Amino acid sequence: MKEVFIISTCHTQDLLYLLMHLNKHIATRFERCAGVSPNRLELLCKLTGGEISQSDLQKAVSIDPAAVTRHVQQLEAEGLLLRTRCENDNRITLVQLTEVGKSKVAAFKAEKDRFMEELQADLTESERLALVHALQKLNSQIQRMKHPSKTD
Repeated sequence: MKEVFIISTCHTQDLLYLLMHLNKHIATRFERCAGVSPNRLELLCKLTGGEISQSDLQKAVSIDPAAVTRHVQQLEAEGLLLRTRCENDNRITLVQLTEVGKSKVAAFKAEKDRFMEELQADLTESERLALVHALQKLNSQIQRMKHPSKTD
């Protein structure tokens, strides 16, 4: 049975549920289509600029630090990236893509582009721009919110 999520009124609570619903389903369908999770793709894309310390990588992505460590270990085991110790400071772990990893990232990015085109197929250019603008505003606002109110 196809799940339909419709907002009949403009209640903030409905918007929250719609955003959560979209996030969940986009991530699931993206992974099925592209063969990589959005989190892993974000992590891999950060490495396309070259070698970076694992701690800097953790700061650069919007993924839990423990999850970054797990992803790095798994991606290393799959041969997509390489971890080494910094010559000047043995406490620092450096991470970089392997040649296989670079090739995979290029393929993942192409799949991401195809997925996004299909996802946005029914939107006009002005609707796409309005959506991007609204999401950027929400992102800016969430960044400014230091202490969200707690309710029971």
